[in-house]
Amino acid sequence: MESIFWEILDMLPTAVYILNQDGTFRFINKAAEELDALRRDEIIGKQAFQIYQSIYLGEETISPGITALHTGKSIENINLEWYCNGKRNNALTSAYPIVKEGETVGAVIFCDPVSSLKRRLIQNISFMKKSTIKLRHKQLKNGTEYMFDDIMGKSSVLQNTIQVAKRFAGKDMPVMLCGETGTGKELFAQSIHNASNYYAGPFVPVNCAAIPETLLESTLFGTVKGAFTGAVDSVGLFEKAKDGSIFLDEINSMPLLLQAKILRAIQEKEVQRVGDNKFRKISCRIISATNVLPEKLINDKIMRTDLYYRLSTGLIIIPPLRDRGNDLFILMQSLIDKYNAEQNALVIDLIPSLKSMFLTYDWPGNVRELSNILESAFNMLGDNDSYIGFEHIPNYFLEYLKKSVIKNKSVKTAYDMAFKQSADSWELSEYKNLPLLVDNYERTIIESAMEKTRGNLTHCGKLLGISRQSLTVKLKKYKITSGEFC
Repeated sequence: MESIFWEILDMLPTAVYILNQDGTFRFINKAAEELDALRRDEIIGKQAFQIYQSIYLGEETISPGITALHTGKSIENINLEWYCNGKRNNALTSAYPIVKEGETVGAVIFCDPVSSLKRRLIQNISFMKKSTIKLRHKQLKNGTEYMFDDIMGKSSVLQNTIQVAKRFAGKDMPVMLCGETGTGKELFAQSIHNASNYYAGPFVPVNCAAIPETLLESTLFGTVKGAFTGAVDSVGLFEKAKDGSIFLDEINSMPLLLQAKILRAIQEKEVQRVGDNKFRKISCRIISATNVLPEKLINDKIMRTDLYYRLSTGLIIIPPLRDRGNDLFILMQSLIDKYNAEQNALVIDLIPSLKSMFLTYDWPGNVRELSNILESAFNMLGDNDSYIGFEHIPNYFLEYLKKSVIKNKSVKTAYDMAFKQSADSWELSEYKNLPLLVDNYERTIIESAMEKTRGNLTHCGKLLGISRQSLTVKLKKYKITSGEFC
């Protein structure tokens, strides 16, 4: 019967590993041999650290089988990343303790690699999402693409901002959006338009920084024939936005003289085309945006105070990505789905070690920078790649991580090793101190998160995606006290 049992395990498409009580491998099936590209006799009788150069399991850095063996608790359906024989593997993994008469005598691990069936399923989901987006966008005939439902994120700071924006959208007043570059100001502007009484009218965006100063006035207000050489009768954007919304992006780039004319247009609800002596009524909502705090604009005399008071009746501060915690992962998955659909790719996720580093980065370019990095990574993927690794990320970003995220020599070594892992360049002798190096890396991430949250354990746990209890255990392990960061 035991012989039949082993034969049955060999028939399974799922990779199966069985550990003895001392953590050595007792059995692996054929699927496991194929997954690790190693023969059975090269694995059985050895421990995980003797075979695998590194193992990453979310916040854990040891084999899930060893974890199940030592804790007596099951681990189910986690994304495990490991390196073996110069090959990187990712698999949906579960580990269970084997208990006999109340004593844990071993553990069994099941690894389900990405199969062609899963890849087809991902492709179908991406196609369905792409079709749904196209269908909805056909229904938006006012020049917009986004609504509030398109704003990704569950963080309280973002949800509060959305609620304020929705409240302002329903009122007939100017709205000013303030946020760093790449935070999604136009996404908010379009969403406000589509949630307002002006939704049936056009949405007219104007990038004030992109239009030459000499042309900005004629672009906004229009011209009459003969006003200057080559001038013709043309309708300005304020008039084109009739019964809709005009979005004045980067309004802080607008010269002060033109700001005075904008102020008059808002107050009188009328404009005068360049070269004309006639005033024309306008009926549109004004949404403006700036990437600099209004107080600084006023203090530096870049924006007229009276114009600011007119435009900021409804002021919305859009939070930067670094303050939005785990929204980063929601946005990452959304962008992965988007690029899967656009490029007919089959990416599931980032490898866990790279994903952890993303959380420690400040994202000065916000969502736009995240989008750029992921799109660049997609362009570097091989035909059979299902996970984004270090070898796919732009070099400038890797260099920035080395300088800004890695804070001490031992952790820098861990980072360099992680990059080598993705490049599939292995020398086993280099990794004898891997547990220490990984611990140093984890300590750096925790210290960075504690600094961001000023020692608040609850907020820090949420930022790291772990419970307060798990965080407390790790703080004790690394002898980190919350008082250091208050």
